[in-house]
Amino acid sequence: MGMLENREFTIDQRLLSVRNTYVVKDRHGQQLGFIKQEFVSLGPKFWLEDNAGVHLGEIDGKVITVHHEYEIKDKDGQVKGKVKKKILKLFGSEWWMEDADGHELARINGNIVHHTYDIVAPDKTTIARVHLNWATIRDEYCIEIVKQDFDPLLVLGYAIAMDHVEHQERSPVFGKILGR
Repeated sequence: MGMLENREFTIDQRLLSVRNTYVVKDRHGQQLGFIKQEFVSLGPKFWLEDNAGVHLGEIDGKVITVHHEYEIKDKDGQVKGKVKKKILKLFGSEWWMEDADGHELARINGNIVHHTYDIVAPDKTTIARVHLNWATIRDEYCIEIVKQDFDPLLVLGYAIAMDHVEHQERSPVFGKILGR
């Protein structure tokens, strides 16, 4: 079974790597592949690859925008969706996901600071659940995709975009030095 055919994932961030690298595993702990950040790029850029190094998709952060925005692209470079975060909000965070044409696919509900939240469709049905496992040394996200026909690439892309932005906002000086 390929990485993007799964419905449950664990994403571990490697602590000692030159660039942000995440190991993607299935619910049984079997490694499925990696999500890696480009070392030098204009804006944050990540790519997904399986264990054999086959390119599965990309997550491209926009540099000039009125809010944080990431495009999620498939292996052929076609935009599958966009993840956006409102920059100025009095309390908490506001994240949403759009398709390639700008139609809303989902809103994110829950506690972004504690990394426990649901990705919810406009009809209020749950698409996926994401939770940060606090009992580990490194960041470990547990992801369960509830809506069976929803593209796992979009959920994985959202989790990486959120992790990147939240780390950068908590540590603005070191985040910029480390490319986060």
